[in-house]
This record gives sequence, C-alpha cells and structure tokens, in this order.
Amino acid sequence: MGLFGPNRTTVGLDIGTGFVKVAEVGQGGDKPELRKLEMRAMPPGAIANGEVLEPGLVVDAMRGLVEEAGIATREVVTALGGHDVFMKKLQLPRLKGDEASSAIRREAERHIPFDISGVQLDFQILDSQAEDPHMEVLLVAARRERVEERVKLLAEAGIGAVLIDIEAFALGNAFTHNYPGMAEDLVALVDCGHDATRINVLHEGVPVLSRDHHFGLSGLAESLAQENGLSLEQATEAIRGNDHVSGLDGALEEAADLVATAVERAAAFLRTRHPGMGMGRVFLCGGGACVPAMVESIGRRMKVETRVANPFEQVAVRTGAKGHALLSKTAPLFLLTLGLALRTA
Repeated sequence: MGLFGPNRTTVGLDIGTGFVKVAEVGQGGDKPELRKLEMRAMPPGAIANGEVLEPGLVVDAMRGLVEEAGIATREVVTALGGHDVFMKKLQLPRLKGDEASSAIRREAERHIPFDISGVQLDFQILDSQAEDPHMEVLLVAARRERVEERVKLLAEAGIGAVLIDIEAFALGNAFTHNYPGMAEDLVALVDCGHDATRINVLHEGVPVLSRDHHFGLSGLAESLAQENGLSLEQATEAIRGNDHVSGLDGALEEAADLVATAVERAAAFLRTRHPGMGMGRVFLCGGGACVPAMVESIGRRMKVETRVANPFEQVAVRTGAKGHALLSKTAPLFLLTLGLALRTA
C-alpha cells in the first residue's frame, strides 16, 4: 500500500444504500492530494436501513467499483454507522492509566445498549491534560458481528480492511480538515443520504452526538411522485434539478423542515447537558446537499448560517485525477469517502 515514503496513499471505501464510493488520496506531500475518485450505484434492495440484504450484489458492486477506479491497492479504510454503533460523551472522576480504563469499561456496561461481550469498545479522554477533578470521555462501541460481517464482505470482493472507522468520526475528520477555523464552534454536520439522514454534532471538532433519522432522498422522491402524479424517475430528476415540476418547492420545504427539526432537537438535547450552548452553523453533505435550494430552505427554517460542505476545500486535486469530472455536481457526496481516505493511523 506504500505506507512510507513520498508515494504513500490511503483509500477510503464508503458502502452506502444508494451508492458505493471510493477515493484514493496521496499522503506523501505537504498536504493530501486526491488522486482517484469514483462512484457506482448500489443495486436496489442490496442494502436497506444499513442492513446488507443481498451480499452478493454488494460484493459485485465493490469489486467492480475498485476495478473501474483503477485502484491498485486492495487495502482500504471503511466504516460502520447507524444502529450498529453507539457513541456517548461521559463525565467521570479523573483517573489515569489502568484505573481510567477499568472505570470507563464499568461505565460502558451501564450505558451501551448492546451485550458488552459482543462489542468492540474504544474510548478517548478528550481533556487528558486538564487538572480539574473530572474528565470528559468519548465512548464508542460497535457490534462485533457487524465488524466481522463487513470484513467478510470485503474479503469476498478481494479487498482488505486496514481500518474500520466510525462514520461520524470520518465525517468529522473530513470537516475539520477542510474547515479548521470553524471546528471550534458547535456545528451540525447533516449527512442527507438515500434512505436516512444522520445528524452529527461536533463540538471543538469532536463528534459529541450522532442521530439517524429515517428520511432521505428516496422518500422525498416517492412523496413528490405520489402527491403530483409523477413517475419515480420524473420525481428523481426534478429533485436533482434537471426538471421543475409542480409541487417541488413544497416538497423541498417539507424536507427542510424535517431536517431542521432534527437538528433543533439535537441542539436542545445538548443544552440540557451544557446550558447556553447554541448551534453555530449547519453544514449539509450527502445527496441532499446536491439538491438545488435545499441548503437555502434549511437556512431559512433554522435562521442560522447553513452551507454545503465541500470535501475538497483544503484538499488538492491532482491535475488529471481520475473521476475529476464528478466534483462539479456531486462533490458533497464524497465527504465521508474523503474522511476515510484521510485516515493515516
């Protein structure tokens, strides 16, 4: 994989319901450089609500994508998210070393909604250099069976996993790399995907809350089609901005209201733990960020600065990079993919 020297590269593989995406980033220069980018539609019904229903179709999609993109390495960084992952920020009496590890594990048994013997557990002490009597800990757990399933799927496609990340962390990694000056604020990073929308709240660049909501672009297209007598294809083209149909503006406002309500509820939950903490900005990524007027609709509804997250704001794109043409209209789709490819450890 070229882990050392000027030719070192990392590859991020994002396995989603609507698409499977890959990005290859060169890590050998002064700043990361995008070298290859590609995406392929996931066959309908292969994945639903985060569950792999047709493993063979998913394997074929991954294998075909990596070959089409011309990725030489078969070692990638990928991620889990949704209901397979639990994340919680805790405040505990300050301890060090093995005492801290033991105390955090005991606390994990109280909070994690899975059988503790069946999870991969990790944590990070967020204020390790502070002197106050309490410490802030970010606790993360993933179902071991889901990790093993993902590794098996990759192996069947001839791909190995260097690392299985957490989607919220990968999104946060891409955001803080591209918007370092804004990472200190309380930011809502909204990943609006095919069948779900994930609200990730970052505080000082660290994910402190991640919530999934079962509305996405497929539901928006179905609603628009049903209410206006359109085919699903017509509704999808309208949402992508390729056609304007009656009812589109109303449908976008309804979708924006759902997103804004979800963000406001997440912010309200955080205020119960941190009084006075308010949402500074909202950034939209995923397919929803590619929908014309979606960002403006959410901004009007929330009355806070709302922007599209550009994964390549601070990432150089190599001249002639494979897949460069995808950036003009679909760049926001690749924030998670890039966050995975930026992982170096």
